[in-house]
Amino acid sequence: MRRRKQQQQRAAAFEKVVHYYEGRLLRYATSIVHNADLAQDVVQEVFIKLFRKWNEDFEPSAALSSWLYRTTHNCAVDVIRKYERRSRVEREHQDVAPDPVVLPSWGEEDTNTQRVKHALAALPARDRSLIILKVYEGKSYKEISAITGLSVGNVGYILHHAMRKLADALGREE
Repeated sequence: MRRRKQQQQRAAAFEKVVHYYEGRLLRYATSIVHNADLAQDVVQEVFIKLFRKWNEDFEPSAALSSWLYRTTHNCAVDVIRKYERRSRVEREHQDVAPDPVVLPSWGEEDTNTQRVKHALAALPARDRSLIILKVYEGKSYKEISAITGLSVGNVGYILHHAMRKLADALGREE
């Protein structure tokens, strides 16, 4: 009876974590894989891993957040690699155009938002990912470091140059 109550409490706590992080992780995964359906698969896999492997309390925390974003990042990269391998094979056998880059919606779609999304889509995936984590997800350099596996100094350096590339791209569009 006691074990069952503990399981129920764990499940309820897990549901709260899913509710708290799901939207954030979906946005982040979509920014990496450029496909809402694939992003949902990525986030679902992350939550399955969380439930199976996480031994600490299911409470929103810096450690949990870093683990979730890092796992989302890794799962999304795995999906991209799998997709790229499959696409490469398909393209070798037939003339197929790659899917266009589609970034998630972060609010009202005005002209400036469209310009920023277009400029972000033109950036390399690593640059785009760091900008999204910093600007849209509000992560610190330390958190981004934990998520991406880059050193804090490297995050700052790459992010600085990525923001410059973004600003240059936006300047060229004007």
